[in-house]
Amino acid sequence: MALHRIHLSGGADAVPGARAAVDLLTVEVFDDLSCEDIRLMVSELVGNSVRHGGALGGNEDIELTVLISQSMLRVECSDPAAGFDVPRAAAGYGLAIIETLSRSWGVRYGPLGSTWFEYALAG
Repeated sequence: MALHRIHLSGGADAVPGARAAVDLLTVEVFDDLSCEDIRLMVSELVGNSVRHGGALGGNEDIELTVLISQSMLRVECSDPAAGFDVPRAAAGYGLAIIETLSRSWGVRYGPLGSTWFEYALAG
């Protein structure tokens, strides 16, 4: 089992930075299609942190916690907001994409709110 913490500055560079960092951790573990799914879900998590989680600029922090075990990958994205209520009707497609592609996902509330997903290892 491997646990990684990735610290990102908010703003426009957060999403590509998050994708690149997670790629380094997953490219040897997952096939190409799974890596594309993971990149898309990471983009949605971090993009939501920038747009809705208070990480609009480079002075705000986003933290990704990436856990890779023998059976799954878990990515948790924390930002300055304290979590959110899942909307009944999506304003965008991000959470629907994560729900479709992941094994499970959710929201953690508190001083450093987060959204997370788990992705099963093929096998």
